Amino acid sequence: MHKNILVVDDNELIRFGLAKALSHESFEVATADTGAAALEKLCSCRYDLCLLDIDLPDFNGLELLKFIKDMCPATKAVIMTAGSCNSSHLCGNIQEATASGACRLIAKPFSLCEITEVVRKLLDQDEDCQAGFRFTGSGFARCGRKSQRRVFPDDINFSMTLIADGESKRMNFQAKSFDLNEEGIGLLTDFPLKISQIIGFEAELDNRSGVVVWSSMVAEGTYRAGIKFA
Repeated sequence: MHKNILVVDDNELIRFGLAKALSHESFEVATADTGAAALEKLCSCRYDLCLLDIDLPDFNGLELLKFIKDMCPATKAVIMTAGSCNSSHLCGNIQEATASGACRLIAKPFSLCEITEVVRKLLDQDEDCQAGFRFTGSGFARCGRKSQRRVFPDDINFSMTLIADGESKRMNFQAKSFDLNEEGIGLLTDFPLKISQIIGFEAELDNRSGVVVWSSMVAEGTYRAGIKFA
């Protein structure tokens, strides 16, 4: 069965490139350059997946996502955004995209190969979006460092907002650093940090905040995570 994809982006080259690459995967691809054009297409066709740019001429892509989820709850959504967002912009987008039901946040610039792989997994293998919000794209990749890594000698104090007993609470934790540079920090902690969680650091790291971009369990009760500073 063919899968229908809607690409919404005001950049003509991105629309053309994605449509061509995804068509080669036997997906049926439609495009729209504005939120209004996207809504018009959504009224006449059911789409299995939408690729949405955040910055559209007439809509915020996250607002468009809410419309899509109201109209077609089963439609999967991937948000495309600039990888160089500032802290408040990035954190806000992550929280809103997660709350609105997006499966992925893809950082621009991205390669057609990596975005095609994301779409193939979400549709061909019917990957479960409820497995957790994830990052994709070179903007969030663990690639070459602009600054030398160093080890932070003391315990790191950090805090995050969690839901406990039905209430939102700010909770404090400790961790050890295994990698620290100007772009981010690697932590070892007994708390299972999850991708896209937003955490804040205390005075020893100048009260900076960051987003968890990868996380894994290295031993029973010990977790290793990478945080990109906002």
